[in-house]
Amino acid sequence: MVWILLTILIMICNSIKIDVLLYHLLYHIIKNMGRFYHGSIEGKFWFGVQSSDDISNLVTIKPEMSYSWKACHCCAEFEIDIDIDNNEDKYCKDCYESKEEHEESVIEEDGENEDKLLYYEEQSICYHLDKDSHYDELKKNMDILKSKIDPKITDEFDKIEQNDKILDAFTGVFDNSLKILNEIEKEKDKENNKNESDVNKDYLELVARYTIGYQLEYCLRTTEDDCYVNCEC
Repeated sequence: MVWILLTILIMICNSIKIDVLLYHLLYHIIKNMGRFYHGSIEGKFWFGVQSSDDISNLVTIKPEMSYSWKACHCCAEFEIDIDIDNNEDKYCKDCYESKEEHEESVIEEDGENEDKLLYYEEQSICYHLDKDSHYDELKKNMDILKSKIDPKITDEFDKIEQNDKILDAFTGVFDNSLKILNEIEKEKDKENNKNESDVNKDYLELVARYTIGYQLEYCLRTTEDDCYVNCEC
């Protein structure tokens, strides 16, 4: 989706002869828009197209909320009790000898601890996938997705060299497939006399989902460990 916004930006800049510095500023703002995912795989959700919980559309799995400890900001890995009162005794045992010590640190940093809890909710969700539970279902859903996407695009995925670059979308490993997608959408626009911004959002969502699914499939197929993904919301 970012490439669509960038294309529109270039068209606008060419038409109104916008200042070069302003152009570069707008370029970097648009390029960095969106939410990222990281962990066993790295990448960025397609802006305006892909939801942060899109992995749940590929496999039957419920994401976990992410929490961090106040003051020390370590990752808080524990089960949140439905009864909020039962969570008050939880504290970071890696950094503090007791709950009281942790609470003193929080009050020293923030001036108070109004909710009495020593952790806070992150603006992200987490997924833990394992091969035995999720691989077969993922493969089945990826095949369904593939049947709905133009073969010219999926052919580019098939050409990708099978190495760990797949785990990091920022290596440019998917650039050719995105280039083909861009060309196909431009052709559709010409045929339908539409503007470049009038693309099929549902179709883009399928390609975006196929991309992250491709990464997950490689991760589960080639690594012995579970596939862990933290998704920004």
